[in-house]
Amino acid sequence: MKALVLAAAALLSALPAVAQVGHEPARSPYVDLEYTQELTPMFGYLRARHDPAGIAPQSAPMVGLRYELNLAGPLALSSDLSRSFSQRTVLDPRRPAATRTLGVTNAPVYAADLALALNLTGRKSWHNLVPQVRGGVGLVHSAAADDSSGFSFGTPFAFSVGGGLKFVPAKGRLQVRADVTDRIFKLTYPSTYYQFASDKTAVLPATTANKFYTHHTALTVGVSYLFAR
Repeated sequence: MKALVLAAAALLSALPAVAQVGHEPARSPYVDLEYTQELTPMFGYLRARHDPAGIAPQSAPMVGLRYELNLAGPLALSSDLSRSFSQRTVLDPRRPAATRTLGVTNAPVYAADLALALNLTGRKSWHNLVPQVRGGVGLVHSAAADDSSGFSFGTPFAFSVGGGLKFVPAKGRLQVRADVTDRIFKLTYPSTYYQFASDKTAVLPATTANKFYTHHTALTVGVSYLFAR
């Protein structure tokens, strides 16, 4: 019993020292995030992915706008609007391969989504940095269409996933952020792409799926205005 009392006394006497382990508040690498909302003009590049026929809107520079609202703790509601300056190749599948390509035309792609974002450092920055992951749903749209083939990009439903890194200065209402966002949606080819022209060639072989998921991956940077506490 005496040994137990002595051990308890030693533990109690050590607690003040244990409480001091770590960083003093003034020297802590973690700083509370002061504002709960942000608005970010974004600029970057959109990379278009799987497209065997080569007729969908292509990779191009893009612009966008992101709004983010803190919900509770590390969780935030995030919404994007964006536009790419894409072009696309126009084909007439009824023509022989030598004359099938009609040229290149503008085909901007618009995207909108609503997502949940998670700050990996909670409601704090670490050395002024806040890493973030994000996932949501939305739509992509392009007016790209061909009367000769029946192709139409339309407005497919899209899943969005991504992540980013914010740099939040200790003072002020501005922050810098960089993000990658991947939008996954379904692309459909018309039956004319599988039909033979007069030279016995087709745009696509019969083994190529006419419906499949593809990606638009956006790499963006932006400067955010922070507001509301």
